[in-house]
Parts: sequence; structure tokens; C-alpha cells
Amino acid sequence: MEHLAIERLGLGGLSKVTARPTPAPGRGEVLLAPEAVSLCGTDIQMLRGLRDDPSPVLGHEGACRVVEVGADVTAVRPGDRVVVNPTHPGDPSFLLGHNVDGLFQQRVRIAASAVSAGLLVPVDGALGSGTATLVEPMAVVTYALDCLALSPYEELVIVGDGLIGNLAALRAALSGGVRVTLVHGGEAGLEWSAKQLSGLGIRQVRAGADLLDQARADLPDPAGADDGRRVAVLIGTHRDRTVDGIDLVRQAYGGAVRAVHVLGGVYADSASRYFPGVGLAGVRAANTGGPLPPHSVSWSDGSTPPVRFTGNRGVTGTALAAAAAELADAGGRYDVLLTHRRSLAAGTDLMNRMVEGDGRVVDDELVMRLVVDMNEDLLT
Repeated sequence: MEHLAIERLGLGGLSKVTARPTPAPGRGEVLLAPEAVSLCGTDIQMLRGLRDDPSPVLGHEGACRVVEVGADVTAVRPGDRVVVNPTHPGDPSFLLGHNVDGLFQQRVRIAASAVSAGLLVPVDGALGSGTATLVEPMAVVTYALDCLALSPYEELVIVGDGLIGNLAALRAALSGGVRVTLVHGGEAGLEWSAKQLSGLGIRQVRAGADLLDQARADLPDPAGADDGRRVAVLIGTHRDRTVDGIDLVRQAYGGAVRAVHVLGGVYADSASRYFPGVGLAGVRAANTGGPLPPHSVSWSDGSTPPVRFTGNRGVTGTALAAAAAELADAGGRYDVLLTHRRSLAAGTDLMNRMVEGDGRVVDDELVMRLVVDMNEDLLT
């Protein structure tokens, strides 16, 4: 038996639809059929050759149906609906869609180590297949906001206008209680967010001089004063821009910055000139799997209030289940982020057009999130 897959043709190459042999699950393994799968920012980096993750089949966001289970599997059974926690907290050899084949295929075999670790998380059948692709992003955003909440603040500054940044801004605005600023790297993202997230009080601002001007208006004298507004920072950019994002907000808000959460990627030696001695990669890696309370690092130069640094790679199964429930209760409120829904063939074509370009705009439309229907007979 065979199934179809979206397979990339080498690192930095384009992708094509291929037929692959369908594996049978071995002892402890599970065979899944993905419903719909979304293309995340990290996937795009891999497709453009900016990362060296080896898996030829990407994808880690979306609901799946259990097709077949191997011997000794009791946690799930055929017909169950699950999402896969892509990050194994104790086994770095399992990172779905990075170093093992991901969900952009009609059948995917999940390793016994992942099954036994509880990485298959049940989700309600009423959650739409498209919305289900937001479960993992919602879970990581929620974890980031929970970490930031350990340090009281009135202003949330989110750096990065991809899906993570917009999702975090939307969730924070709907929750209320803080003022939300979304920092954009380009005009296309700013225009999209201003239109699609209008009426929620989210302030949309360009990185650079525009953010500096806004900070000066908010905090006329932020340099170390403890009587100004307290600012929390969520970094949701890719790793080439993480440090610049941290430095930009510190430059703009000075001593008002009380908490920083690194959700985007970082290089092993990433360091901010404003926060010497803070190992950003170490802080993020220490929270692999999303533990609570999180590991954190406190920094202070003695003249400004301490700044708490947190970060994470992945979350718990409990967090994924909670995110699925929250999305189900939201009644489609977050589906505005799913801008492009395509069949397997058309989705592959759009992926390739995005890879060939240098941004997220295709045919004059910003692709905030591409969702590809993998098994149309399973869609809800």
C-alpha cells in the first residue's frame, strides 16, 4: 500500500507530491492519518534552506485519526482523534517534522518512544480540522503568556507579526487586562493585522523609530524609573531576529521592561548587548516541554528593576488538551488567522511559490497561515 506525501527535494529545495510505501506500525507504534496540516514559520525556514533539519516530510500542526496500532499499544485505538505533541521532553531524537517525518503525508508512523511518553493527545471530534491546526500554536502562546504573568505588567509588547505574534496579540486582547502592542517588521504584516484584528485595541507599530516614538509617548522617562508602566515582552520572531527584537524593546522602554519570554528560535550563542550574561538558548532549552513553574533567569544591572527571562520549546500534553478546549469554546474566533486553505496538490504549489519568494505575500495576498487538506474524507 502507498500514500501521498509532500516531500521536499533536498535542503533548500522545492517540494513535490510523491507516493510513499505505507508502513505498518511495529510494537508500541501507531499509524496516523492527518486531517489537515498547517505550514508554520519554522517549516518555511527549513524549505528555504535556512535550517539543516533533515526530515524530507515536514509538518507538525494538525489533528489526526488513529488508523492502526502496534502490539502493546493501549493508550489509543483505531478511530481515535488526536494531536501529536511534536516535542519529546526527554528524547531529542523525536522532533516531529524536523528529524522524523512529519504530518504532510496521508499516513505517518509515530515511534514507540513518543507513544509511550503520551505524545498522542486526544481532541474533541467537534473541533474543525482547520481550527485544530492552531492547537499547538495556541498551547505555546498560552504557556508564554503564563510565564510572563509571573511578573506583573500593564503593557504587553509582542515582537513578530507571523502567526505566533498575531495569535498572542489576539488571545491577550480577548483576555483583557493589559494593553497590547504588536511590533511589525514590514508594511504588509502591519496592514493585515490592522485590518483583521481591528476593534480589539491592539496597537500596531513598525519596528524602529515608530516603536521608539510610541514608547516615549507612553513612558516619557523610562530609564530606570520604577514608577512607570511595567512592560512584558514576548519574542515571536525567527532566530535571526530574536536578539534584535529584545534589544529594540529594551532600547524603547528601558527600565520599564520587567519580563521577557523567548518563544522564537535562538542560536546557541545568542546574547543581548543590553542583558549581558543571560544565555537565551539555555533559558529556552531549560523549559523544553513547557514545565510549570518555568525555569527563569533574573537579570539586573543594579540601577533598574530586575528583568525575568523565560522561554520554551514545546509544551505538555495537558497544555495541548487545554488549548484544544479553548479553541472549541472560541467558536471560530481564531480562524481569521487561517488565510489559505488548499488541497494537497494546490497546497504544494503554494508552498513552492512562498519558498521561491522572500516574504509571505503571494498574488498580492499575505499568507498568514496555509492549511493543507491531507485526507479530505476525514475533514470536520
